[in-house]
Amino acid sequence: MHVNTMNSLLAAPRYGFESLPREQSSQVLCFIIDRGRQPEAMSRLYRIGEPMNAQALFSSTDFAEIADEGPLWLTTPWGSRLASEATRLCEENYSGIALVAEDANQALAHARWLLRANDGSGGQSLLSYHKPSLWAALAYTAGDAAIQLFGPWQAVYSPAPSHFGKERGAWLSWTATSELKWRGDGPAYNLPDNTAKIQARLGWLYWVDEQYVAFGEPGDDRINEITENLDLLLKNNIYEGDHLLKLASIVDGPLFETRPEAMAILQSREESFIKVEQLMQTASATPQ
Repeated sequence: MHVNTMNSLLAAPRYGFESLPREQSSQVLCFIIDRGRQPEAMSRLYRIGEPMNAQALFSSTDFAEIADEGPLWLTTPWGSRLASEATRLCEENYSGIALVAEDANQALAHARWLLRANDGSGGQSLLSYHKPSLWAALAYTAGDAAIQLFGPWQAVYSPAPSHFGKERGAWLSWTATSELKWRGDGPAYNLPDNTAKIQARLGWLYWVDEQYVAFGEPGDDRINEITENLDLLLKNNIYEGDHLLKLASIVDGPLFETRPEAMAILQSREESFIKVEQLMQTASATPQ
């Protein structure tokens, strides 16, 4: 299913931010910006010089102690210079999402409610849904729970991979498909069983997009095998970014599962950095 989901995302319509579909001019525009990926977000927004309605998303939640490092919630008029800068912040490094709603207070309350989700283990997890890959996974797997996921949000907009996909445009648009009417937030959101696996695959897609040159500027026809190979590296304890980038040219090759020598290295008990060196040696010894 994760392959079909990724293909669906790559085939989805895309938009410039100003041309995103929206229903009414009365809708409030909100942004959730990842300050871990955009540490200068507040200073960049302040420099615009327009009145700013911003606050820490984690304030007044169970995560208030880390509110200063957590995501930023911003409400701003459509077409403003502040909205343009927030759009750029989200697009850069895939650092956030935007959404529209009729009521800004309801929208913020729902955003805070959605931070904690039942993860299927009997416990709850912090849901970083402002990451474009996770939001896409949530939207694709919500099913009948879409009305709970979207709540009062009438649409969510997330940055699209810039190097992969059939369509042009930097943004994807998501709307709840349920015909039911939202009646308010209840118990915590139940994370569907397949969300984590799909998010992992979409997370690789966005990461490879960020490292596009390192991977040799692959086409859409290569991304499924690249992400399969990255999954296999992760399963065999190779997960550090610099290690993965060292192996980029090898990852953008045939599936590891079809290469017995590579599989023998991956399944060995060696330390991960030794596996990386061995894989690189194997690749350099292979005739071109």
